[in-house]
Order: sequence, then structure tokens, then C-alpha cells
Amino acid sequence: MLSDELRRLRFADLTVGVHTNGQFSALVERLAADERASAACEAALRVLGLALEVRDGETKGHTDRVAALAMRMAEALCWSPSQTRALRWGAYLHDIGKIAIPDAVLLKPGALDAEERAVMRSHVGEGLHFVAALDFLPATALEVVRDHHERWNGQGYPAGKVGCEISLAGRVFALCDVYDALTSKRPYKAAWTSETALDEIAGQAGRHFDPVLTGIFVELLACEAGRLD
Repeated sequence: MLSDELRRLRFADLTVGVHTNGQFSALVERLAADERASAACEAALRVLGLALEVRDGETKGHTDRVAALAMRMAEALCWSPSQTRALRWGAYLHDIGKIAIPDAVLLKPGALDAEERAVMRSHVGEGLHFVAALDFLPATALEVVRDHHERWNGQGYPAGKVGCEISLAGRVFALCDVYDALTSKRPYKAAWTSETALDEIAGQAGRHFDPVLTGIFVELLACEAGRLD
């Protein structure tokens, strides 16, 4: 994907200092190579997210669903193409740290005890350790991994951040992640309807979620549901 800066350039800007067809062709080829490299990164990161679903079969489809939700929020918030791409990459990797969680905890069908919850919560730190090795990742993608379990009221984890201490990307993605969890079937619960899930999310505005973003998210999905009726 071309960077936002390149998208804003006019044709005249591109041709400043380019005096031969050969030079211009080289520039075009470099931009095409950047595009191919970005597409390769996109595919590889999505595969990482999907690979985790193979291990945790109950979350099949979760990666693509939350990425799609995140894209709809990014569009509603008028995010730039590069911001949107970074959010999508973060969505692919948000739970990658669960590769370090033992099967006995990750795949347990019932409720976790206190010790098991602590182990499960460690997936955020494990995920950050993993993605730190991917030095091409933009900061927004890292923020999704780091902050998607934080809560507006400070009762989340791993850092107990409050309000706008939580990154914007983390606050946006938390809505997408919880909505999909609520509306998906799990061994310990039935899938909630969209209406019931949106009511629950609206009720958590100012507690679990950023109240302004909650309003945007609920209105967006409610309007989409209305168009489908």
C-alpha cells in the first residue's frame, strides 16, 4: 500500500527532477516494490492470527471479524489509510501472545480460577515480546496488542490505565473485540444477538469503554443492522 504522503503527491510532484523515461520507470518500480512488500506483510500477519485460531478452535473466524469491525470504525472516524492499515495489522496480532499460554488454560471449557486467569492475562506481555521483534510494525499496531484489555475506569490489564492513558487504537479495538466475543458461541455460553450485545456495550460506556467511541460504535452497528432488516 502506498503511504499517505505518496497518495497526496500530484503527478507534477512525482516528475520533479525526473528527466528521463528510465528514471521515471525506476521510480514507478520502487513504488510497486513498496506496494508488494506491504501486501506480503499484510498476508503474513493475517496468517499469524489465523494460525492461533487453529489451536484455539472455538475462536474460528475471530481474527477476520474483529479486523472487519475495526475497519468500519476507522472509516467512521475518518482515519488515514496508514492509520487504518496499522489498526488492521494490530487486529491480526492482538492475541498472538496466546501462543505461549498452556493448553490446560487456553482450551479449558469452564471458568478459570484466579491462578489460571493470571496465566491467561500474561498473553498481553507475551504478545508484546513477540511483536517487538517485528520492527516494521507501526506504533498503532503495537498499541492494539498492548492496550486492548485496558478499561476506561482503570480496572483492566496489564497496566490498569485510566481513560485517555489508553491509546486510541486500544480503545477502538476493545469495542470490536468484546462485541465479537459476545456475539460468538463459546463452550460456556450461547452467542448473544447483536441487539443484546450492543445494549451491554452501551451500558459499559464510561466503565469498560471510552464513552464517546462507544456511542459511535453502537450507532454504527445499529444503523448497519437497520439497513439489513
